Amino acid sequence: MGGFDRYGYGPVAAIYDELAAFYSRGRIGETKRLSTEVLKPGDRVLYPGVGRGQEVLSAVRLGAVVTAVDVSAAMLGRLRAGLDREDLSAELVQADVSTLRPEAPYDVIIANYFLNLFEASRAVEMLDHLADWLRPGGLLVVSDFARPSGGAPGRLVSELYYRPVNGLAWVFGLCALHPILDYSSLLDPEKFRIVSASRLPVLGGQNPAYVSMVVERIAK
Repeated sequence: MGGFDRYGYGPVAAIYDELAAFYSRGRIGETKRLSTEVLKPGDRVLYPGVGRGQEVLSAVRLGAVVTAVDVSAAMLGRLRAGLDREDLSAELVQADVSTLRPEAPYDVIIANYFLNLFEASRAVEMLDHLADWLRPGGLLVVSDFARPSGGAPGRLVSELYYRPVNGLAWVFGLCALHPILDYSSLLDPEKFRIVSASRLPVLGGQNPAYVSMVVERIAK
């Protein structure tokens, strides 16, 4: 499935995390920090579409053995600089994630704001790949925009928050144009079981929000 990951973020590598923090009022960073809470020393961990990946530093400090993949050399360069400053080590791979051929399955795969690059059908294809790369009983952690709650008012507020930034990113070739992904319907129930979902609202109410989901690869 070569050519899957065509969304390169190199032109915005210098400011992407800062823009994300401003737009989300820090919630994107919080979900990324939550994603490391499942890790144990010695876990083999994959970060697909890692971006600048400052959360990787936390994973390595915890003793995880990390492989981080991104199509953007500029993003990986910033991650490498952060690792070097702390004398930390991780495998960084510049590649289309779909071309990855791991020698052994991973214990944990952490997909922070990666699957939302794609329209739903392509996200399902990538989920199938991630399932193949994850050991039975292993964990997939997904951070993303949260589906709205509370009926029509929640949907309206979430759409007003999400659609403009999705449209702008699409115009600049950074992602596909699509609604907020519904992982409860996209995850194959024969492969995955949702363990938990931590919802982080942006403002005072429940919408808009971000979510950090922990999903288990079902053992067969």
